[in-house]
Amino acid sequence: MLRKRLAIGFTLAIAVVIGIQVNVLAFEKTKKTKTFKVRIENISTADGVVTDGGMKYPFALSPGLFVVNHRKKYFFQEGDDADVALEALAEDGNPQLLAKKYLTKVGTTFMGVFDKPVGSNMTAPILPGGAYEFSFTASEGMRFSLISMFGQSNDLFYSPKQALELFDADGNPLSGDITDSLVLWDAGTEVNQAPGLGDEQAPRQKMANTGTQEKAKVSLVKDKFMYPNTRDVLRVTITAE
Repeated sequence: MLRKRLAIGFTLAIAVVIGIQVNVLAFEKTKKTKTFKVRIENISTADGVVTDGGMKYPFALSPGLFVVNHRKKYFFQEGDDADVALEALAEDGNPQLLAKKYLTKVGTTFMGVFDKPVGSNMTAPILPGGAYEFSFTASEGMRFSLISMFGQSNDLFYSPKQALELFDADGNPLSGDITDSLVLWDAGTEVNQAPGLGDEQAPRQKMANTGTQEKAKVSLVKDKFMYPNTRDVLRVTITAE
């Protein structure tokens, strides 16, 4: 009798476990999945952006990297030292070291480099009127982040303070203008010069990684120089397809 009861109890336990697993799988299958298209546009004027002394320079945005996963933050931590991968992006607009760093963590399905302007097969920054475009597929619970260098600077870059939720609580996909999510950061690796004028900035320096070291922490930009409002030079949109 005892053996019979144990057998029945064991059978019921297995049934409960199987039932839980089936329910979990059913829940996973009900998660919505969408393909998202992102467009990053340089909407600055061809006349240039005003800098110190009233001079003007063409605004440029470097090639960058995007990541899609479940983390709220990526690429860096405010208040920490920038590593060599972030330094390469922030100083020279080179996202390749960041891509290698995160390749094994998120995989190629959820990460990508954007480096070819729309209509071109060549790697290049986007100048006034230019744009980058890329797409990815994600499911509910996933977040999206990107990073790209402010091209006419020593070590400044754009990235959200935290990754963007791709679906809201009701399962609706993110869609529309997300420009306001981008923030201008200072990597703290190189002493800042006036944007568009510095001889140690990427467009004018003799070679990569040759500027005066600063040895500061990653932070929001807070120097004495003039920078354009993000909305005056960039437009970033995401569309759920």
